[in-house]
Amino acid sequence: MFSNYKITAALLFSAFTAIAQKPERQISFAQESKPHSYYVEQAGLWLKELDKDNTNEDSWYNYFRACRNAQGSADWKTDFVNESSSLKLGNEIVALMKQHIPGSFTYYYVSYLHNGIGTANGDNLLKAYKMRPDFEGIHSSVISYAVSDLNKELRKSVNKIWYKTNYLSPQLLLYAYNVLMSLDTNAVLITCNDNDTYPLWMLQDALNIRTDVEIVNVDFMLIDNYRNANLKLMGVQPFEIKEHEKDINKYGDNWSSIIKYILSNCPLKRPLYIGMMVDEHLYKGFEDKLITSGLALKYTAGKEDPGQLNKTLYEEKFLLDYIKTPILIDKKQAIVDAHNLTYINMLKTIFDYYNKNNKVKAEEIKNMAIKIVTKTGNEAYLKAVEQNF
Repeated sequence: MFSNYKITAALLFSAFTAIAQKPERQISFAQESKPHSYYVEQAGLWLKELDKDNTNEDSWYNYFRACRNAQGSADWKTDFVNESSSLKLGNEIVALMKQHIPGSFTYYYVSYLHNGIGTANGDNLLKAYKMRPDFEGIHSSVISYAVSDLNKELRKSVNKIWYKTNYLSPQLLLYAYNVLMSLDTNAVLITCNDNDTYPLWMLQDALNIRTDVEIVNVDFMLIDNYRNANLKLMGVQPFEIKEHEKDINKYGDNWSSIIKYILSNCPLKRPLYIGMMVDEHLYKGFEDKLITSGLALKYTAGKEDPGQLNKTLYEEKFLLDYIKTPILIDKKQAIVDAHNLTYINMLKTIFDYYNKNNKVKAEEIKNMAIKIVTKTGNEAYLKAVEQNF
């Protein structure tokens, strides 16, 4: 019996190894996160495909994407290339593409994409968009270019097209709707990542939801024109970031410096919020001036009781059926579940509010919190909720 088990286990291991050693289609790690080691392996496998045919656009794109995912999952440090001889930086891959597939859609697209955001090689991006306007993922790149160029008309027109493709997770759009409902009129919301930013812009542009709100992504704040325009909008004195300080290895430090500069100098001409998906260390030292307002943190110099505010949002403004009675099959479910954890702070304030005068409602809120955390499989977090609610 034990010998049969060992043979079966060996066969299974061989099968999984064989599967793992096949080059697989690569998508942004923001859409489907896998282990860093997977991306490193995939880069090597796609490089072998290019050794067979260095004019294959599909192989070039997947090789680039695997390398970019490997860098992104290594906190964007450029020394990630030291892990394997198969890994290259984006500009090195673009140079090779220019040599082997010049004038192609993939060359034009990746020549912009490797920078992430900004306006550099924007003309190439627009050429690529014209050649293949339905290519998966290109809409977000054109929107990035439009935002970098302060071109809201282009952002809006592309978002209307992108919305109809159903590319973005419907649950992330519902989450984004609740984020927008969390904000006061004419608010400014600081965000940080793809999944907490692009759905908000889509709702504004495609469905005209909360167009009074200004979404400011801190990553784009490294672009001089974008940073100065948005600081002016907030009534904050512009400041310079020298080119050598924009190195990708310093992104985390820059994001923190920008957010803390805004919080230190903002006169609150417009209500100011920080998105729940922004890492806490980026606003460390300002926690006592931030209160939970639904799915955002409101910057306030005074004291406000969040209990009544969050109760109203939860019971009157939020769309929550996607959590209470989930009927959708969402390929980004793990990402959605992680985002939904940011409801917990709000639910705790409502629980405390009800626990004083309505134990039945308090128990209902606690069960909602448990339901959200249970979906993530995080036992430690679940235990903390059960103890603190």
